[in-house]
Amino acid sequence: MNYSFTLPNKKSLLKKISRIWWGYIFLTIFILLGFVSILKVQGYIMREETQASLVERENLLQEIKNYQTIQIQEGDKVKFGNVIASQNVILKESVENLFGMIPEQITLKKIEMNKTQLTLYGVTPSRQVYTFLLEVPLRSIFNQSRADFYALPNGWYNFVSVSKLNEEIEE
Repeated sequence: MNYSFTLPNKKSLLKKISRIWWGYIFLTIFILLGFVSILKVQGYIMREETQASLVERENLLQEIKNYQTIQIQEGDKVKFGNVIASQNVILKESVENLFGMIPEQITLKKIEMNKTQLTLYGVTPSRQVYTFLLEVPLRSIFNQSRADFYALPNGWYNFVSVSKLNEEIEE
């Protein structure tokens, strides 16, 4: 005999709504774990990129230092070149002035020039021509001027003139 008008239903341990909630809970946990693992992978990648960036930064800083030393060296070379160029201009003007100072009666055979001394080798018709036309200008430029004469068979004279500047005046 039946005491109920409805048939009995099977009873399950979890109701249908509970199963849906548990599914959502597990899905949420799975999504959270996936999100955390993605964040950890991205953190690892960022640390690796940071290390690579630091190494690249050090390399670039070293290159900058190298370029700065090269720039300083090239600047020194340019300064040295400018000094040489100015010395060449001064030397050229000095030689032009020297040749302009030599009278037509005197013939030069050899000239030796350094920073503080000028040595002239040449031929002059007489000692007086040398004295009046060349020695006077040399004495006005140099502190000491001395000439030695050697007679030639034709009556002319070979001469060696050494003119010096005092070094402390030069500096």
